[in-house]
Amino acid sequence: MLCTTSILISQAPLSEDECLYSAHLDDMNMTTTVLLYGALGTALYTLYGVVWRLYISPVAHFPGSKLAAATFWYEFYYDVMKGGQYVYEIERMHRIYGPIIRINPYEIHINDNDLEFMSKLYPSVGHEVDKFWWSAGMFGTTVQTFGTIPHHLHKMRRAAFAKFFSPSYIRKLEPVLVDLVNTLIQKIEEGLDAGKTVNLVHAYSALTQDVVMEYCFSFSRNCLQEEKFAPQWYEWMQINCTFTPVIKQFPWLLPMLDKLPDWWVKSTDEAVWLIRKQQAEYAAQVRAVMRGGDQDKTSHVTIFHEILNEPSLPASEKTEFRMKNEARSLVGAGTLTSAHMLSLTTYWVLKDPEILEKLSKELVMAMPDALSPPSQQMFETLPYLNAVMDEGFRLSYGSMHRLSRSHPKDMLQYREWTIPTGTPVGYSTYMLHRNPVIFPEPEEFKPERWLNLEPAERQRLHLHLNNFGRGTRQCVGMRLAYAEIYLALGCLFRRLGNKMELYDTDYERDVAFVQDYFVPAPSRQSRGVRIKVREQSGT
Repeated sequence: MLCTTSILISQAPLSEDECLYSAHLDDMNMTTTVLLYGALGTALYTLYGVVWRLYISPVAHFPGSKLAAATFWYEFYYDVMKGGQYVYEIERMHRIYGPIIRINPYEIHINDNDLEFMSKLYPSVGHEVDKFWWSAGMFGTTVQTFGTIPHHLHKMRRAAFAKFFSPSYIRKLEPVLVDLVNTLIQKIEEGLDAGKTVNLVHAYSALTQDVVMEYCFSFSRNCLQEEKFAPQWYEWMQINCTFTPVIKQFPWLLPMLDKLPDWWVKSTDEAVWLIRKQQAEYAAQVRAVMRGGDQDKTSHVTIFHEILNEPSLPASEKTEFRMKNEARSLVGAGTLTSAHMLSLTTYWVLKDPEILEKLSKELVMAMPDALSPPSQQMFETLPYLNAVMDEGFRLSYGSMHRLSRSHPKDMLQYREWTIPTGTPVGYSTYMLHRNPVIFPEPEEFKPERWLNLEPAERQRLHLHLNNFGRGTRQCVGMRLAYAEIYLALGCLFRRLGNKMELYDTDYERDVAFVQDYFVPAPSRQSRGVRIKVREQSGT
């Protein structure tokens, strides 16, 4: 048999083996050509993207690192490879380039104390404000209210349950909060009396998780009743947060993990297995509410009763998938931030005898009987307790991550810089709360900075507290957080203030927040804020 190739290019006929070899070479040449063209196309596309980002983009003229402007891999290196460190690199870039910088191909970051501009960036009414898509999916999905990108969809979702966090609703459920706080203090006291050390980070996270689960579902994991306050749930939430920079870069990763079989997850990764169990728990609770089968078991109407019975929400907003992700978002946000604030504040009060004495005296005068029924309303009137809380909020940040917003219909003007429509712009609470112009000696825990101020000056100082965010996307659970923090700090220090002392707790190692996983995290060597019974305790 003659080969066609031999007829075309040679007078001498090729054998069948030679013909097959020649065809194989042709295939290899074709594959090589395709790969070369593919590589060349990829290189040209990448080059075009870099050139566009550096020289043509609407934000190309803003100052900042060219490497950060060219690629998201710059942020990946600091947040994924170095572990939540990009916030510090942003701070360093501000020292070099000034108060307004470009921190990735699309996003602008500002570091100053301009309240007028902040009110425009985070307006309460009158303007459409979207979330930056790059940040919105860092917890795996944008179906929950927290991650919703478009302004109007976020407004609709938030309105369905915002009234559940109103002062009147919280007052109705204050007895539930008081019962949980009483349980917390009882368990701490039992541990101290038994000569044990108590990890307050675990204790406070047990409280805040039981509170938010009760609020969401009228159901609790009873973490306060478990040995050592169920530390596995706190550890799981911390681990879950460390995934956020990875999910931000690779949003397809979490949906892929969700498809892995249970037996494989359970045998390979305990943290991911706990995530899976929690998701199943939320789904079961949501199904019970959707069926109406839990009505005889719940002691009060819950957030998810409210959402599912909201007539303004279409059926597409009431699916099990969206509801379980809403639950995950609410429980996560309501647990760690408040627990961190409480543990950090308690550390500083116990660390400084003068602060402890002033707070104790104020609480004794307000509550002569330590066991009398407490109330948030009473604690709200105490100046020194409020000052201690404000310092706790300042140094616990709420979120260390920048809170970026884009205005789809408006340009923003920052000094001489015109920010194009739709450009994501953000502030970092970490930098705002540590600005020495606003807060002199920002590293120090000084309740006095909030005292003896003129009303206007006190209001101005409070406007620089950003731990709950601001504007239309301010933390919806802010009032609930205030309620549990007032009750927890007020009752704990009134009853056990003279009975507690710190045990082997170092601020830099155990307390200070040094990693940004949206929620701030202490160092990986942290042992938590630990206490023991005070030697020669007073009465």
